[in-house]
Amino acid sequence: MLTKIANLARRYASGRNVLVFFALQMIISMLILPYIQTRFDPDQKLGVLDLKFGFTPDQAYAMLDGYQEQGRKYYLFVEAFVDIIYPIIYTITNLLLLSYVFKRGFTADSFMQKLNVFPLLVIICDLLENAGIITMLTAFPNRADAAAALASNAGIAKWITFGIAIALFLTGIGAWIRAAYLNQKHGG
Repeated sequence: MLTKIANLARRYASGRNVLVFFALQMIISMLILPYIQTRFDPDQKLGVLDLKFGFTPDQAYAMLDGYQEQGRKYYLFVEAFVDIIYPIIYTITNLLLLSYVFKRGFTADSFMQKLNVFPLLVIICDLLENAGIITMLTAFPNRADAAAALASNAGIAKWITFGIAIALFLTGIGAWIRAAYLNQKHGG
């Protein structure tokens, strides 16, 4: 299954596709998500659990309490629907982006070509984080501390795997520059 996804990403990793999905990702992250946050955190003082690098159950429930009832309902809608679409978009973007730079920086038989599917770990962590937050929101005002721990730990894992994905991208860029230099040096 991973091999099929890796091959599919490589097949569709064109500059145009990368730019289209990157533009979609930027529209969502820079325009839509900040607007949505103002609907449940109007003063933007509380923050969003999804953007935290870990939290305790007490911190999570203090934030949820601060959103008020209407804000929690809206946050639940966002977690259950919008925050499913966004991870899909950024995962496709990252799969295409890694595939694009890896095709240019590494030989077709390089082990690095197989790492283009690494962003799938990011989305798995993100969806687990969302599941924990949704559980907390639906249980509120009752506490679901195990769900808070799941959301916190999955969120930490999400940010770590996202950082690794960035490192892979930078490695691919470096390899692409090196390959272009060697190709130019050898007259190819």
